[in-house]
Amino acid sequence: MNIRNTVVTAGAALALSALATSAFASGTVSATANASVTVMSPDTLTKTQDLAFGTVVRPSTGTNTVAVDTLGRISIAGAGNGGLVNSTTSAARFNLVVPAATTYTTTQSLTFAQAGLTNISVTAPATTTGTVGTIAAAGTQDLELGGQFDMSSATTAQAYTGTLTLTVNYN
Repeated sequence: MNIRNTVVTAGAALALSALATSAFASGTVSATANASVTVMSPDTLTKTQDLAFGTVVRPSTGTNTVAVDTLGRISIAGAGNGGLVNSTTSAARFNLVVPAATTYTTTQSLTFAQAGLTNISVTAPATTTGTVGTIAAAGTQDLELGGQFDMSSATTAQAYTGTLTLTVNYN
């Protein structure tokens, strides 16, 4: 072997070693991904009709449950001798407007400003299964709510006013 071949071979090995070191040394790599968002217009929930129990006669004995169903029909049940008076009754109605298909749950509460009525509750909207509903596409849906309360001979004879609150939570 001559000196010239040894120097060239050593120089080539040194150059390849430098290339390998720079190709596999620390560095920076990057990649990209797409991003997207859908912005919806706000949903609206508007009361279009109040819950009205009409006029009822309190029992002189026993207790009665007075109920208005989600169709606005009134009934009285129980061991009391209270009665119904021919008056206007209605279920509460709310109009829900959504910009896209959605599933939701509802919660509702009914309170009266005056004391005296007991076991006050709300009947879930007829358009839901329990308190879960679905709207298949953008649009509107009416949610009707009924309610009920108990009255006894101790219930004060007066006009009762209250508030029915419906809350819609999206899943």
